[in-house]
Amino acid sequence: MIGLQDPETLGYLDLITDLDWYDYDLWAVGGIVSTWQTFDIDCIILGDYNEARLTEIITEMRKLGPWSPYYTQDLVPFVGNNEHRRKMQIWYTHNDKLIKNWWKWPNTKWSIRKKQGILNGEPVQLIQKGSRIYF
Repeated sequence: MIGLQDPETLGYLDLITDLDWYDYDLWAVGGIVSTWQTFDIDCIILGDYNEARLTEIITEMRKLGPWSPYYTQDLVPFVGNNEHRRKMQIWYTHNDKLIKNWWKWPNTKWSIRKKQGILNGEPVQLIQKGSRIYF
């Protein structure tokens, strides 16, 4: 897949629209909003923390395609190739359980790409409070 307009990407986007996005925003980040080929769709979920709903959404997304979804409360590290060093909390699922972890930004992969002159594209909002806004 290369970009959000790739037919394969659009097919995966269509699959997730029936999930319960009420009160949640979904942002595409990473390779899918950049200019290189990627094999997954990195995305950030923002909104109120609700363990049961987040577990359901993230688990279902992973079943519906090559999604790599994370819940966090901070989109800032992904905007403008931000180099502000920080640790941020992220939540993801493993064996259908929601796990909280600390994530260091910028991560190693991002730092290497930046030195090579390869920059991430800006985040793109796909869903806002339950409504599709991108596709």
